[in-house]
Amino acid sequence: MKKLASAVSRKHVHYAVVGAGVVAGLLEVLGAALNRNPDARINLLIYTPIEVLVGWTFLFVGLAAGRRRPDNPIGLLMSIFGLTWFTYALQWIHSPVPFYVGDAFRNVYLAVLAHLYIVYPRGRPAGRFERRAVWGVYFWFGFTVLTQLPTNDPVSNGCGQCLRNPFYIPGTSWLNHTMGNVGAYGTLVVAVFVLAVFAWHWSRASAPVRRAMTPAAWAALPVFGTLVAQTLAGVGVVPSQIQAVTVPFEWLTFAILPVGLLIGVLRTRLGRAAVGDLVVELSRLPVTGTLRDSLARTVGDPTLELALALPDGSYVDSRGAGLSLPPPGSGRSVTAIEADGRPLAALIHDPALNEDDPGLVAAAGSAARLALENERLQAEVRASLEEVRASRARILEAADAERQRLERDIHDGAQQRLVALGVALKLARNHAAMRGDDGLVVELEAAAGQLKDALSELRDLAQGIHPAVLSRAGIGPALRVLAELSPIPVDIKHGPLDRYPERVEAAVYFVVSEALTNAAKHSGARRVEVSVWRDREFLCVDVRDDGSGGADVNRGSGLVGMTDRVSVLGGRVETSSPPGEGTSIRARIPCE
Repeated sequence: MKKLASAVSRKHVHYAVVGAGVVAGLLEVLGAALNRNPDARINLLIYTPIEVLVGWTFLFVGLAAGRRRPDNPIGLLMSIFGLTWFTYALQWIHSPVPFYVGDAFRNVYLAVLAHLYIVYPRGRPAGRFERRAVWGVYFWFGFTVLTQLPTNDPVSNGCGQCLRNPFYIPGTSWLNHTMGNVGAYGTLVVAVFVLAVFAWHWSRASAPVRRAMTPAAWAALPVFGTLVAQTLAGVGVVPSQIQAVTVPFEWLTFAILPVGLLIGVLRTRLGRAAVGDLVVELSRLPVTGTLRDSLARTVGDPTLELALALPDGSYVDSRGAGLSLPPPGSGRSVTAIEADGRPLAALIHDPALNEDDPGLVAAAGSAARLALENERLQAEVRASLEEVRASRARILEAADAERQRLERDIHDGAQQRLVALGVALKLARNHAAMRGDDGLVVELEAAAGQLKDALSELRDLAQGIHPAVLSRAGIGPALRVLAELSPIPVDIKHGPLDRYPERVEAAVYFVVSEALTNAAKHSGARRVEVSVWRDREFLCVDVRDDGSGGADVNRGSGLVGMTDRVSVLGGRVETSSPPGEGTSIRARIPCE
């Protein structure tokens, strides 16, 4: 209730300021028309219309900004600038008090302009430093008024037609020129300080805030340039001819100023118009980019993130990967988009968008609701596929771990016992030979031969389950062992020297192993070439034989299993086997 009452009160004050400014502008025109000075006709035809245009533009631009954002005082400040712009018009009243008040306060609009640029576009100081800066600007203006108004005595300086200054303190006229120079230089320093504060805000602002500040920055540059030229010419630092050139442009530069501020204020209007363009753009998404990119362009926030809701209440991105919404106080804002009372998506964006136009993000999300629904369904499918892929990866890892366990159990258990049994048979055979029992010697030798064959088969079985050399030495030595055990000559053209993740090395090993097995059993090849190398984030495998070709990846369970193992890791396998031209198996496996 207090906030509403404050907004209503500010609204009434705003209307009063605009009304007073309109009256002040009309009085300036009337004063110029009634002035009998020979130069008054030129003022009435050239300068007065420009001056009134500048003041009224600020009045009504501020009124538009206030109506657009009633909670932001920036519009009221702009209208106050328009009112104070006409302060010097008091000099048209041929009476000492209003004349010298108008002369002393003729530059009060510069203080309001400095205040405006320090707090633009928020309308309020962001902290203690900015509050002190605003108070410092008004203090400096008050200082210039108090030092120049009581020291200004044009009558004693020989101006017989001038009105006598009722505020003049006798004996202080000698200070007027000095204090005028001090005021001019000080005003220039204040102008530089205000622009520095504005530039500092711009450098730290987010993209939406910069979008509003940039037109105001460009509009301020010509005003600052003419202010510098006028100040330096007034104190004699630069030739007076410079002042004669810049005077006609002074009011024109101030006429540009409200245009820049207006563009910044109405950027939200342009943003709302962009929502309409978004609807058209959504029909061309496959050409123009992703839905996230389209929404980011519409609201003017390149950092925007799109979170899509799943039925279980969690969120994923467009690729189906899990995504958590930022908590309060994280520096990011979340705008929820719903459909039929259920969460559809959430837009994670710069908090400045809520200040610039509270409804813009929600409007963009509502305009894209159908596209968001389609995107959500696609993301749900991708999330399901991602879960399947992750499940397959877990199964593969579990299977590889079980293979390693079986290989260790065979090596450390059954294989060691068979080796010990072979030693015992050899000792028994030696004892039988010493006793001259030739029949027993023959039987023990036959048993030892069968045991040797069984041990060899057991080693081959363990090697097929999971080669111990792969875990201990890596893929390079493991490939050399495969080449030695292959019944076909194998030429390893390129072999990796580095170690890679265990699952990657296992995939490479089984690709080469299956390719060699297929070449030995089905192709009739006389020679096989193997190459394994790294290509950026991939480990590449190329196995070629000179066999009969004609291999069908859909028929052999080994080739299918090899392809599945590689695809679980996010890689792919390509098989080329034209009849009579041999078989080539290529694989690309992510290795990071």
